Amino acid sequence: MRAFTTFIIAALLAVPAVKGGAAAQSEPTVKIEYDQREAMVVHASIDIAAPPATVWAVITDCERAPRYVPNLESCRIVQRDPAGRWQLRATVMNVALLPRINTLSRLEFEPKRRVSFTRAGGDMRIAEGEWQLESLAKGKATRLHYKSALALNFFVPRFLVNQAAERDFPTLMKAIERESLHDAGH
Repeated sequence: MRAFTTFIIAALLAVPAVKGGAAAQSEPTVKIEYDQREAMVVHASIDIAAPPATVWAVITDCERAPRYVPNLESCRIVQRDPAGRWQLRATVMNVALLPRINTLSRLEFEPKRRVSFTRAGGDMRIAEGEWQLESLAKGKATRLHYKSALALNFFVPRFLVNQAAERDFPTLMKAIERESLHDAGH
């Protein structure tokens, strides 16, 4: 009986969970706070039943980003390093009740491990952060971590920013999971 109980506990804690041969989807964790600069600091993570290379392909695909990033109208690569170590990206966000938000970001790549981004222009006062990929289940799954500090150049009441972030960041993480599972054939 004790061995059976240990097996059940281990099965419940296993990542990724598998049910009926298909990968079970996980729930993202999202924490939102503010720093001394009055920037919204977001910490989010999700376990995805797809290899890091598959998740990497999703999060670095600028052309595909409007399909999974809430409110993203467009993403365009403005400049890139021929060796693939960095890119400058221009994006346009179309968030209800706000003017369109144009951003220019510099992305630095550590293939299949980390993408960092920093503000290079546009309507954001602060836009910096990173995506980190952690290999799980001997490379068959990925824990995706996101951390950012974000602040607009114009005033928006904090309760509206929080409301949008609490809705959109879990949606973003689940959409990346969905895209990754699709690409992995799940």
